[in-house]
Amino acid sequence: MSDDPTFFHVQDRLLGVLLAWGLGSVAGGAPGLLSRNPVLRQAGVQSIAWGAIDAALALLGRRSARASIRRGATDGPRQARRFRTILLVNTVLDAGYVAGGWALVRGAKGRGERVGMGLGIVTQGLFLLLYDSALAAMVGRWARE
Repeated sequence: MSDDPTFFHVQDRLLGVLLAWGLGSVAGGAPGLLSRNPVLRQAGVQSIAWGAIDAALALLGRRSARASIRRGATDGPRQARRFRTILLVNTVLDAGYVAGGWALVRGAKGRGERVGMGLGIVTQGLFLLLYDSALAAMVGRWARE
């Protein structure tokens, strides 16, 4: 048996980054909800909402990866290709989130809640753009095996 990690081991580890980001986003956004400043409040709402979704996706993905490890799954390359395709599609969507968030900020016309919403979306979208594109590059090794 090889000492090299399988795709599923790597997937589990890398999804830990998304889990940490998600939980950190929830915790970091919570104080914004208490703010009277509409920019901070809406940025906090976005941080919590996106963070909760990221954490949930990471937990589900890690659960799936760990189940594959336990059962000794041999379809790592096929699953890596599928995962990489999802990541590449998400990368395009992430760029759209950033553009949409920035459009909200630019079109806010002094409305603080729109500025906060847009800044929150841009922040989350930028992280996901970098994360998903980096992950797609890393997973490529296992997709080609």
